[in-house]
Amino acid sequence: MGDRGELSARERLIVCEVVSLYLQSGEPVASGVLAQVSRTGLSSASLRNIMAALEEKGLLVQPHPSAGRIPTDRALKVYVETLAQEAALPEGEAQILAARLPREGSLDELLQRVSGVLAETTAEVGLAAAPAPREAALEAMHFVRVSRDRVMAVVVTQGGLVDSRLLPTDREYTPEDLERISNYCTQEFRGLRLSEVRTRLQGVVAEERARGDALLAGVLALTQKALEGELETGGELFTHGTEHLLAKAGPKELVAVRDFFRALADKASLLQLLDAYLEAPGPRVIFGPELSFDAEGKLSLIVTSFHLESGEEGLVGVVGFKRMDYPRIVPIVDFVGRFITAMGMRRLYQYERA
Repeated sequence: MGDRGELSARERLIVCEVVSLYLQSGEPVASGVLAQVSRTGLSSASLRNIMAALEEKGLLVQPHPSAGRIPTDRALKVYVETLAQEAALPEGEAQILAARLPREGSLDELLQRVSGVLAETTAEVGLAAAPAPREAALEAMHFVRVSRDRVMAVVVTQGGLVDSRLLPTDREYTPEDLERISNYCTQEFRGLRLSEVRTRLQGVVAEERARGDALLAGVLALTQKALEGELETGGELFTHGTEHLLAKAGPKELVAVRDFFRALADKASLLQLLDAYLEAPGPRVIFGPELSFDAEGKLSLIVTSFHLESGEEGLVGVVGFKRMDYPRIVPIVDFVGRFITAMGMRRLYQYERA
């Protein structure tokens, strides 16, 4: 494929201009058309030579000798990386979007509403995800008797995530037993990261067993099991606007839509994919081999992360076809991620203590 080294500033600009024209028309871009709009001021002949060089670098392809050129996934990545560096909503649009975004409620409630706002604003599939809260701080733990051998464990984080799971027990616990353990765990572990609680539990279990407190030792072991499940398989995923994807799908894109719906049904796998982008700075655009559920190569995912003071972190973004309106959508996703982080730092996301 020739030299794939660094692009010059002029080459990067031309790549971005070709991608922009292609996204607008869906047709191969000819050098004469590019010359009419290019900020380089170059002639059609000069642009043709540069486009040929970019084809050697794997950024453009020419369907046949007399046609213009089509950007590759690598060119699209250059384009969106450039957009991400410049992502900023105009002040008026930012104010309108901020007024629509939620400011109160648990984190689950907020993310549910944020995915809806993203879908309505972008006319794509809005997505909000909170992967397993490894570094979230504990607010409370509650245990509720369900049957003789089943206990419901409820974990509440200080950022407002609430998760419940049904746990099997090897003995019967009375409501009084479980209230005692709920109070103990909440008082002892409130404010600790969930990963720290799990470590502390190991020592506490051993200590209490040594003291002969079989009841507390048994329930603490159950608590450890509950937290391990929370850390390993926890996480929430919220989506709105799947009808937008269906409305835009052509016959050749229906397989990609079907595969995306399958990925939504397999929440754990999709959360695992998103988890890799939690620490990535700024908005990211994911497509091609990185988007494991899209074997057809038709879709694109724009995401950005948020991080709350209480330790919760997650991602917000949109899913759409590759030819979506990146210049409009990337700044929207970036703004929403920054908004959630800013609201979290102001401690507006609070869990109401009982």
